[in-house]
Amino acid sequence: MKVAKRSLAALMIGVLLVTGLFLLAADPASARTNFHFGLNLGVPMAPYPGYGYAYPYPPPPVHYPPVPYYGAYPPCARVWVPGYYDGYGNWIFGYYRYDCGYYGY
Repeated sequence: MKVAKRSLAALMIGVLLVTGLFLLAADPASARTNFHFGLNLGVPMAPYPGYGYAYPYPPPPVHYPPVPYYGAYPPCARVWVPGYYDGYGNWIFGYYRYDCGYYGY
């Protein structure tokens, strides 16, 4: 009985070593493949997290100071300046310019 157990153990170790050698030899052959297969059953290892506080009592409300309100300035208006002749007799084409009014920005 002991001899059978020893020979079975030696046979299993030999089989494992031989399959390990085959897997080592097959590793460089499969180095350029990018095929993967995965299976995720989604079984949680721990119970789902609950609320961070005792259930019947929610956390107290937090008062935040109001944010100061700054009124936005109106955008600058685009004004068309028509074409004209300058003092040397050259024609200056018309163009749009921004008229910011009295804000000065």
